[in-house]
Amino acid sequence: MNLSKITIVLDQVRHPDNLGSALRAMKNTGLSRITLSAPLTREFDRARHLATDAIDLLPEMKVCGSLSEAVAHGTLVAGTTSRRPDSRRCIWLDELVELADRETDAGGEAVIVFGNERRGLSNAELDWCQYVVNIPTAPAKSSINLAQSVMLVAHALFTKAHRQALQRRQEAGLFTSPQPEKREEPAAAGMLHALYGMARPLLTEAGFLNAQNPDHILSELERLLERARPTKREAELLLAAVRQLTRVQKARRDDGDGGSRSD
Repeated sequence: MNLSKITIVLDQVRHPDNLGSALRAMKNTGLSRITLSAPLTREFDRARHLATDAIDLLPEMKVCGSLSEAVAHGTLVAGTTSRRPDSRRCIWLDELVELADRETDAGGEAVIVFGNERRGLSNAELDWCQYVVNIPTAPAKSSINLAQSVMLVAHALFTKAHRQALQRRQEAGLFTSPQPEKREEPAAAGMLHALYGMARPLLTEAGFLNAQNPDHILSELERLLERARPTKREAELLLAAVRQLTRVQKARRDDGDGGSRSD
């Protein structure tokens, strides 16, 4: 994918704010070529407000008097719409990405056209396009904001190009894939059973477990630990905590017994 051979065309754009937001979306996704066809506003300087760090694209922006002029250099021309014209076969966005990838790699020029904020692209305007790209939406709201449409398409193109670049770097040995995080040694079953065995009398004496049926609740705690899959270190910490609690409980019991004896 050669992003430098992709041109975004905004047909009859009405609002400078949408132009600015579209420029920012392009900057986010590595696109730099934009053409306005028959714009309905000339207040281009107002686009700076929302263009933010993409204002450098404004001086390079082309302005054409008609859509036919704006798309004339394209060897692949695609028009975007949220509707599905009966007279034209529509392709999905992922199909456009693959077409643009092959076209630009072969030295061609891909042009992607977006309609204005009020009505999008008419059937007559879509006739200037070789492909009609359908961007589906929920029935409750069929139209998409112009700048958001640009971002949807531009990001799909950028993602393809970005993945290709990463793959080339990896094949060239410029970086290695991140190694999976090393899993610590898991706790052995014997260690967990020792923990359960020590916890049973401690929790029973504390009144947490029913002395007549301690396994009813203890088995739920066992399943909890099994799902958590503790590491050996975590199981050792739990064992140490239970041992300490057992010692404290025994010391209190001994103190209680000593206090009840008479000299």
